[in-house]
Amino acid sequence: MVETGYARVLGYASESASCILPRSLLARLGWRQGDIVNIAFGRASRPVKLRAGDDDVWRVSTDLLRHIGLRPRKWLYCVDTGRKLIRFGPLIGIMTTWHVTPYFRSVMRAAARKGMMAVVFRPYDLRLGGRQMSAWALVGGGMQRIRVPWPDVVYNRIPNRGGELLGSTRACRRLLARASIPVFNSKFFHKWRIHRLLRRDEQARQYLPETQPMVSMKQARQFLHKYPMIYLKPNGGSKGQGIVRIRRGQGYSVSFRRGHHNFQRTCTSWLEAGNLARRGMHRRTYVVQEGVPLARYHGRPFDVRVTLYKNGNGEWIPCGPAAKIAGRGSITTHVANGGRVVPLDRVLRHVFGSEAETMRVRIETASIDLARAVERVTGLELGELGLDIGLTTQGRVAMFEANSKPGRAIFAAAWNRDDRRKSLSYLCDYAASLAGFTNSGVKTDAKTANC
Repeated sequence: MVETGYARVLGYASESASCILPRSLLARLGWRQGDIVNIAFGRASRPVKLRAGDDDVWRVSTDLLRHIGLRPRKWLYCVDTGRKLIRFGPLIGIMTTWHVTPYFRSVMRAAARKGMMAVVFRPYDLRLGGRQMSAWALVGGGMQRIRVPWPDVVYNRIPNRGGELLGSTRACRRLLARASIPVFNSKFFHKWRIHRLLRRDEQARQYLPETQPMVSMKQARQFLHKYPMIYLKPNGGSKGQGIVRIRRGQGYSVSFRRGHHNFQRTCTSWLEAGNLARRGMHRRTYVVQEGVPLARYHGRPFDVRVTLYKNGNGEWIPCGPAAKIAGRGSITTHVANGGRVVPLDRVLRHVFGSEAETMRVRIETASIDLARAVERVTGLELGELGLDIGLTTQGRVAMFEANSKPGRAIFAAAWNRDDRRKSLSYLCDYAASLAGFTNSGVKTDAKTANC
C-alpha cells in the first residue's frame, strides 16, 4: 500500500530515534506502536521506532530531523507500507553553473507551497562521501547556504553549452547516474540533430520546414532556387545571434544582426551576397532552412512561443503561449533583439478574425504532438520544452526550434501571471512524480504555487 498526503512535522526531544504518528494513521496503515520503519528525506534515511499520538501532528525526534536535514514545517509525504518507508519531500535539486536567479527563487517558493523543497546547487557541490551537499535554500524567507542530503530528483538548468562541457558537470552527471537519481532536461538540443530525428517521425514531419546541414554557400544558393527566402542558423546559437536571412528578388537581400544593430544590404551578385552573409555568421556549424513567410501583426512578422510543462501524470500542457513580435528591422522575434511579447489571443483575433480560436487549437495541438515526438525521438526525460512556432496567413503551422532550456521572458508580463503560477506548479508536480511521489489523495491545484 502506498499513501501520499500532507503532514505538519514538528520536532520533539527524545533520547532515541522515534516518530509519533496519529493513532488513526497507524491503524489505517496497519502499523503498530513499536514497529521499526525508515524515514527518508532526499537520499538520507534512518530507522525509527513508531509511537502513537492523539492529534494530527507528526512529531519526529530533533536528533533525527538534524541527521536527515528535515526542517519542521508542512511536508508532502509518501508512505510505502510494503517497504516500511516514510518519505518526505521530494527534495528537488536545481543544478546550475550560474547564480540563484529570480526564477529559481520562484521554483523554491512554489515547491514549499506544495510541501516539497527545492534547492540550488552547482555540479561541484555534489561529491562522493557522506551523500550530503552544500546548496542554496530558502530559510525563513531568506536565501542561505545549507547542508542537505543528495536530492530525490534533479532539474538541470545549466544555462549554456559551455557549462555542460565542464569537468565538474560531467563528474556530477556520472555520480547522479550511479546513484540512480533521475535528472530531467539533462542537456541542450542541437538544431540539426533534433530536426534529423524529428523528420523521421510521422507525427512531427508535417510541421517541419525543410532544413539541411550547411556545407557551403553553393548549397545555400541551391536552396534559394527552391525558396524565395532562406535562413542560415548556427547549430549552437541562442537569442538570434549569428542568424542570417537571404531573400531572392531584384538581387539578393542579406540581413543579420551584429552586436546591438540590425544590418541589411541588397547585393547584385551571389558572390557579393555570399561574402556578406559570411560576415554575419559565427564560427560554428550551420543549418540552412526554408524561410517561412510569417503572418504579420500591425505590419511586423511574429511567431509563437509555446512553453509546455508535464504535470504529475506525465501529460504535456501548453502553458502561457504568447506571440513574439519582431523589432524594427530585426529578422528574428527575440526579445533580446528588440522583439516584444504580446498576448497570443489578441494577435490571433487581429490576424485571423473569426478563425482565431481554430488557430489557437491548431497551435496547441501541434505543440503537444511535437513535444511527444521530441521526447520519443531523443529518449530524454523532459519536464519542460520551449517551441518556436511560425504561422502563415494561410494557417500553416511550422516549428522552427525546440529548446530544452526555455527562457522565461514570456511569463514576465502581468497578463501572463496566472500561467506563470501554473507552470511552476506543473514543474513541481512532475518532479515529484519522477521522484516516486504519487498524486493519489493529494490536491495538486496550480493555485497552490502562489508566488
